[in-house]
Amino acid sequence: MTFNNKDLTPSELKAIEEHRYFLGVELKREVSIDEAIQSFFNKYMEDWRREKTRRDNLEQLQEIQKHKYLKSQEAGRDLGEEAVDEWMKKYAEIWRQEKESLLANDFVSRKITIKNKNGLHVRPSGTLVEIAKKYDCSIYIHKDGMEHYNFKLNGVPFMNVSSVLSLVGLCAAMGDEVTFIAYGKQAKEALDAIEALLTKEKF
Repeated sequence: MTFNNKDLTPSELKAIEEHRYFLGVELKREVSIDEAIQSFFNKYMEDWRREKTRRDNLEQLQEIQKHKYLKSQEAGRDLGEEAVDEWMKKYAEIWRQEKESLLANDFVSRKITIKNKNGLHVRPSGTLVEIAKKYDCSIYIHKDGMEHYNFKLNGVPFMNVSSVLSLVGLCAAMGDEVTFIAYGKQAKEALDAIEALLTKEKF
């Protein structure tokens, strides 16, 4: 089974990022996202999914009971299954989407339009990699049409910001929009620094 280029959800990626950290502590070295994905799927994914389903079902039940109580209070009578059916039809999908959003899973996302006429050539790519190493977080980039990536997130490819050559290979030009996601203590600060870099007219 091939583990890189895996199509993940935000909650799966969050779990893999946490696994990546502890695996690095255990091995006493930096662990790549591809290595973390393979290790997680080999050792933990099945149990993790079972536990996640259990927790999601409990949380969903709590939301349904809350909705049933409030609607019954408004109506002045116990609405029973009527309120349950209403929640399932109107709110279940919205609730699931929120549970699997980047924000709900502690990711920061940023769309940035490159303003430099030379785009992501070697120098800014090198600076971008330096930023990724400086801040306590993991950073990934997406560009439409990218051929090489570490994984897909809900069908959208992302590549780890760690290699100058890989970034140059994106062929990102002035006016191109790129999307970054970051996870970790300094995710917002890192994306602020990246945005400041890529929106300069000159590097």
